[in-house]
Amino acid sequence: MNILITGASSGIGKSLAFHLVKSGHKVWGLARRGELLAKLKDELNSENFFYSVCDVSVHDNVLKIAEEMKEKKFTLDVIILNAAIFPNDISPQYNHQLFEKTFAINFHGAMAFVGVFLGAFFRRGCGHFIAICSTTAFRPSDRGVGYPASKTALAMTFRGMNLAYHDKNVIFSTVYLGPVSTAMWEGKNSFLVSSADKVAAFIAKVMRTRKPTYYFPFFSTSLFRLSLFLPDRLYLKMTKTLLK
Repeated sequence: MNILITGASSGIGKSLAFHLVKSGHKVWGLARRGELLAKLKDELNSENFFYSVCDVSVHDNVLKIAEEMKEKKFTLDVIILNAAIFPNDISPQYNHQLFEKTFAINFHGAMAFVGVFLGAFFRRGCGHFIAICSTTAFRPSDRGVGYPASKTALAMTFRGMNLAYHDKNVIFSTVYLGPVSTAMWEGKNSFLVSSADKVAAFIAKVMRTRKPTYYFPFFSTSLFRLSLFLPDRLYLKMTKTLLK
């Protein structure tokens, strides 16, 4: 398969690039930090990895990527929308610029790729968009309001897209992740926290299926869903006690 990954320079995106290239797929990785993409290219040492510097929040950048792929005859099968930021936009007070930036990357940046590549998927009669979301889409956080809100918006949009275009054989899958040990995770590592490598292996399985919704890891996300009846303040207090 030919696969596009946003946010490929670190964390889950980097692990995905390694896993998929080593599995024989062709991967085009995108990120804002070109030096990390070049380092990843060296580490992979594979002709099946391509990369471009891209700020997904800038629509012209997305259009440029589409043109680069067209020139190299890189026809996409799967687009994995992984790029995201989680800044603290509420302390010491609400920062609207940070809130807008979070939505620009996490939501609008993801949907820009849908807008640019959906027509090509229609013409081919197949295609798979995968949104990397989080269980924070169901709960507010005291770390910031933009990240959970943007992930909620992305997940709901993908649900609507899946309903609208399922008969065209274009799949919109949403992967809700529990805690993952990356730079974005601020808690301690425990049996409830997955590794980026395990997440990458799971997403590779998602590529081969057609379901609209996935949860990973099973145990932590199952506990989370069982806890949804709890008030937000109580849930936050419990999780901080468990993970501090």
